[in-house]
Amino acid sequence: MKKILKFLITIIFISYFNYTLAATVDHFEVTISATETSINKAVDLMIEAKDRSWNTVKDYNWTVLILSETDSKAELPKDIIENSYVFKTLDQWIVKFENSLIFKSIWKQEISVFDFYDEDITWVWEINVIWWESTPEDKIEINIISPENWIVIWTNHLTVSWKTQKNHKVKIKIDWEDIKTTTSNNDWVFEEKLDNLKNGTSTIIAVVLDADNKEVWVSKEIKITIKAENPEFNSIKITPSLQLEPETSINIQVKATKELKEVSVIINDEIIRLIEDEDWIYNWKTTAPKIEWEYNVDVKLINDLWNQTNKRPATKIKVVLPDFHSWTDEIIVDVIEEEPEEIIEWEPVSKPIIKRKKIYKITNLQLTKLKTKSILSWDPITEALSYNIYKQLEWNKLVLVDNVKEPRYEVNIVWDKITYDYFIVEPVVKDETWDTIKWELSDITEIQTWPKELLLLWFLSLIIWFFITKFRRKVS
Repeated sequence: MKKILKFLITIIFISYFNYTLAATVDHFEVTISATETSINKAVDLMIEAKDRSWNTVKDYNWTVLILSETDSKAELPKDIIENSYVFKTLDQWIVKFENSLIFKSIWKQEISVFDFYDEDITWVWEINVIWWESTPEDKIEINIISPENWIVIWTNHLTVSWKTQKNHKVKIKIDWEDIKTTTSNNDWVFEEKLDNLKNGTSTIIAVVLDADNKEVWVSKEIKITIKAENPEFNSIKITPSLQLEPETSINIQVKATKELKEVSVIINDEIIRLIEDEDWIYNWKTTAPKIEWEYNVDVKLINDLWNQTNKRPATKIKVVLPDFHSWTDEIIVDVIEEEPEEIIEWEPVSKPIIKRKKIYKITNLQLTKLKTKSILSWDPITEALSYNIYKQLEWNKLVLVDNVKEPRYEVNIVWDKITYDYFIVEPVVKDETWDTIKWELSDITEIQTWPKELLLLWFLSLIIWFFITKFRRKVS
């Protein structure tokens, strides 16, 4: 009963505190960056909480409702979700949505802001919306500031900057082909980075668009010349061969343009950087992947001007498991001449091949200890049908306790006493004749079957239970 009463008092206190806080707010001051705008033209929206004396309320962090009752299709800023916005400390009690309020209907439109918990705390701002700005088209100018006319650029990318009126759509064209479209913000100077430019001389222009994407002003033409010489890739060589056993030591050699900033080889998402040992030749030593597969070998070249050449793939390597073959000692055949005059020719005797079976062994055996269980895991064997789990008893006797399909076995922790058990894992595979056979046993793993780290928690629980029982007896 005391806990319930305490909870209710806390709720009432919090509600009273929030109500008192909100009471300091008398109204909102809503500002739009223009008194007149056009359809589909973005304007700024700013909201500030004020008290009766028109001072900013610096501890206001409640939710406001924002809507246009006159234009139901108006686009509100993206941060406004379902017409509501929560003031944050980072807003510094003045939230500003730049270039993000767009009206869809003409005539006088309104934006209303309400406190979510008190509709009397409100403000309404009015703005006139027309089809298009009354500003004559010949005043909507646009000028390219950079790059300079007839400049020569040694890379295949550049930054175009221009100057025009704010809140306009601007399209960048190269050789009269559309490259990028953007919207200018509240500044008067704008920039856009253009990539993958082709070599040769090109013409750049910037175009201002109206609400219907109609071109209303075009900048002067700027001529540029691109001379981006990309690095040259000649060849790649991997030794000892392109077919390797897992984790074999290999040397990678790439022949390319000399003195490059970066020469990289990518194998199985691993980036390997090569060093230029001599002009035009780059080398590095590494190891092959450990998983059997055919891998693409990609090459990336970057020069001092950051021009880049990619060769995907430059070659391929194949990682295969070892071929387990062995041969008997050479068979020596004595030739006895029956007659000195006669020469006896013998057919060469081939080496008989004895095929040795592949050995499968559990690797990377790991034990993860949790509070309620221990998890034994190991690297999967592709050919394994399943895995036998053995428990070691006294006198090194093994007993089969489970057979699992996945390379994972969980041991639940019991509470009766502290014990340790010993487990061994054995893969079960099929041989060349498809007979099911068992292979090498793993190392013995010791697993704790009682969590000693929980002993303290159990002891503390007993003490708490003892005091609670004693207290109840006194009360009764």
